[in-house]
Amino acid sequence: MKTLGHGSLASIVKVVLDIVWYIAWVLLAFAALVILAAGATLVMDFLGYSPGPISELLQGIRSHGWIFPILVAEIIAFMIVVDRLRRIFSTLIAGDPFVPENAGHLRVIALAIAGYQVLRHVTQGAVAMLLTIMDQPVLGGLELTATANIDLGAWFAVAALLVLAEVFREGARMRQEQKLTI
Repeated sequence: MKTLGHGSLASIVKVVLDIVWYIAWVLLAFAALVILAAGATLVMDFLGYSPGPISELLQGIRSHGWIFPILVAEIIAFMIVVDRLRRIFSTLIAGDPFVPENAGHLRVIALAIAGYQVLRHVTQGAVAMLLTIMDQPVLGGLELTATANIDLGAWFAVAALLVLAEVFREGARMRQEQKLTI
């Protein structure tokens, strides 16, 4: 099986990325609806109104709704990576991988992964702080400790993607020079 062009491995991966892209949109819409419902429950609490038949559902949203803004940010970072991969694979299907745009796509993917890693650390700290403030027990009775849980693989991927972005940029520049040479 060929790796570039129509009917290639790249086109199969592109189809999978398209499916993942639409699933991520559905997850994002669901998380946004839960955030709206959590906001509505806060307004209803403020007004002193709580409907009877769906009060259990509202109580669940009220108690776990604070997780969804974090989830939305993570889904958005994931969608940025998937979208840029879809764009890269479109150029692979066209048989033209060394276009200048691919360098930018790889840079954005690296920044999205770095942003996700920073977001992960910030949210872990925020969750620990919220649990402490709300005097909630930690699941499993474990105690929260300040440990440096750095994902070296993800940071290595960020560095590797930044290097690959420069390789693609240089490859596109050399290809452009070659086109101008007779």
